[in-house]
Amino acid sequence: MYDTSPLHTVPSRNADAEGFYLPELPRLLPVAYHPKAAQIEFRSNGWVRRSLGECFASEEQLLKLLRERVGLYGPLIAPKADEQRVLDLTDFYHFVGLIDNLAVDHSGLGANIYGARKMFEKIMTDFGAGTGAASPFGRAAADLWQRISPGLTTQQIGRFRASMETFLGGITAELPFQLGGVVPDYDTYMAIRIDSFGCDFVVLLNEYAMAVDMSEFAASPEFGEVYAHGMRQMILVNDVLSLRKEHGDPMNAVRVLCHHYGLTLQQAVDQVCELAELHERAYAAARDAVLGGPEGDRRDVRAYLDGLDHLIAGAQEFEYLTPRYFGDGSVWDGSTSGWVSFTSPTARLRS
Repeated sequence: MYDTSPLHTVPSRNADAEGFYLPELPRLLPVAYHPKAAQIEFRSNGWVRRSLGECFASEEQLLKLLRERVGLYGPLIAPKADEQRVLDLTDFYHFVGLIDNLAVDHSGLGANIYGARKMFEKIMTDFGAGTGAASPFGRAAADLWQRISPGLTTQQIGRFRASMETFLGGITAELPFQLGGVVPDYDTYMAIRIDSFGCDFVVLLNEYAMAVDMSEFAASPEFGEVYAHGMRQMILVNDVLSLRKEHGDPMNAVRVLCHHYGLTLQQAVDQVCELAELHERAYAAARDAVLGGPEGDRRDVRAYLDGLDHLIAGAQEFEYLTPRYFGDGSVWDGSTSGWVSFTSPTARLRS
């Protein structure tokens, strides 16, 4: 089902040792912004300052995070959802984004696998701890739980806690590779990345946004195909669009292909883009198969799948526009392909 046969040698474009050429990706799914996108971004930025401001060493670090415009992520991945639910999602992704930032800081949380595990266990305890949490992280986790959990069914609550544990376990599993500079093989990489990317809570929170519960289909082979291809598309697109920021990180599909298949940087970028397109097309086919099956007439199923379309497309849109990947101070001009520099202060896509 997840054949890696496209991993073959292809003719290289004029690869630049200082960067790479980003090919045009197909973008087959609809992109939309929530009508209250600007208001949600501002409100979420304010929540970060109030709830997580103490987690930053300086005001400049806080402002740098806000310049990454994570506040637009929720409005992009759930453009049709209720405004409050989109705000809840946006605050949550600010929260897990900060965890990811701390984990890749190998002088802090990410410096020691045991320290990371201890911190992650505390975060899980703080979800549902109420106002008694002591740390800013704990209070933020408790606030998110109090806002999101009333909109989840009993089954979804169990899935949410399991998904967070899986996510934090995935980040922990990445650390030995990152600290040791060891590049995993492709299958090992993808197995870990499915967890560390947060795929389980990404899909669950899509259900929350659309006010539906797909728990009964969690083990369905048909829905499993939709999930598997959709999440792999998101991971591979992220690996390419974040490559400037993560150049040298062993937990990136481009690095994996260079190391284990002997490809040049440009060849590996091209291959990862090809794999992303294959998964996007396979996702669309699997989605259409569900819509054409016995569940396809259900309103909740159709809403869920429509939400997944926007989730996948919106995540990609965000990754083009965020300075997180193209350099602090970069401003997106709408370009979706072109040369990307590793060395300039900000990368500009130019064909």
